[in-house]
Amino acid sequence: MARRVWQVQSEHVMAEVLDGEAVIIDMASGRYHAAAGVAGTIWEAVTAGRSLEGILADVRRLHSGVPEDAGERVVRFLDELVAAGLAVAVDDAAAQSRDDAAAQSGEDSHVTPWRDPALESHDDLQDLLLLDPVHEVTEAGWPHAAPPQ
Repeated sequence: MARRVWQVQSEHVMAEVLDGEAVIIDMASGRYHAAAGVAGTIWEAVTAGRSLEGILADVRRLHSGVPEDAGERVVRFLDELVAAGLAVAVDDAAAQSRDDAAAQSGEDSHVTPWRDPALESHDDLQDLLLLDPVHEVTEAGWPHAAPPQ
């Protein structure tokens, strides 16, 4: 039976997770985002194509003080990722086996306190991130924009 999973919009989204904080760049919009703590855990699960059940299992394993309504809060954050164009929800028949494998291999090495997941979004580097590094630069190269023609 297929489960709903969340996946990264990989054709235009790049991300790196460092010390539990995800730095996410949307190359289509030029916006960059930060997701720390619980939000970073959720983002890592999204990159693995996990279901809501699998995401919640990770959150409960890696964070203390998880509230009873954590599922609703996680879904709101997932909806925020989808609305920002960073992730997409799809049905996937292999989700159960991925969730089971992740649960068996999961480590509890670093438990951090619950904080509501939040996506910090920024567009102050939008002009640079949207600059075509091959066609829209001077001979000096990126990030030196060519004058408008």
